[in-house]
Amino acid sequence: MNLLTQYKTKILLCAALLLGLQACVTTTTSVFKKDDTAAAAYNVQLCIDYMRQNNLSEAKDKIDKALEQDPKSADAHFVAGILYDRINENRKADEFYSKAISIDSKNADYLNGYAAFLCRKGNRQRGEKMALKAADDPLYKTPQDALLNAGNCALDDGRPLKAEEHFRRALKFQPNFPPALMQMSELEFRSKNYLPARAFLERYQQYAPATAQSLWLGVRIERALGNMSAAEIYARRLKRDFATSDEAKALLELENNKS
Repeated sequence: MNLLTQYKTKILLCAALLLGLQACVTTTTSVFKKDDTAAAAYNVQLCIDYMRQNNLSEAKDKIDKALEQDPKSADAHFVAGILYDRINENRKADEFYSKAISIDSKNADYLNGYAAFLCRKGNRQRGEKMALKAADDPLYKTPQDALLNAGNCALDDGRPLKAEEHFRRALKFQPNFPPALMQMSELEFRSKNYLPARAFLERYQQYAPATAQSLWLGVRIERALGNMSAAEIYARRLKRDFATSDEAKALLELENNKS
């Protein structure tokens, strides 16, 4: 899931509020505090918008302002984590993600986002635990996303059985969740359970468009089942629609080796 899209919907855009507060600023501390909070929220939103435009210099300027205006804003710290993650400053990203969670330790979105970061950076078991904590929050609206992250962490950590457990839990929350269906198809194929692999792939195809990954998996499953005509249909689509993909190159190597 795209973190910028996710958090764009969750952070209040305070432009109107900010303008209203600026019009009535007095010398009282409480009004200044409200003004700073609104300004920080507005700059967080601007940071997200600039990141979506790939204007990372302006994004950094806006998030720096937000953090100065409201150092206790969990949203500002989390979005700063996303920004520094994106520019590969891992230490700073980790610090900002951690700070966001220390401010709002029950926010499942923060936990899941930080979990994905940890897993990508190799801290897989910690990331898995954090993703599971997010998934176990009864108020979290998308626990399947966190369970997918937990499964990917376990899979990358060399624990396919635990990964399968997480993916199956994700499918209990959302039976038509394409990423988990694809992962289950891959796992069943690796275990040489070719019929279940085909079934998961067919379910995936009902809810998601074809990708190079899904077509290549289809080629291998059907070849393993001895259904060469179905494998050829997948192969033609892969070469036609994703000609420059790594999967298409792997297919050509397979075909050349067979000839």
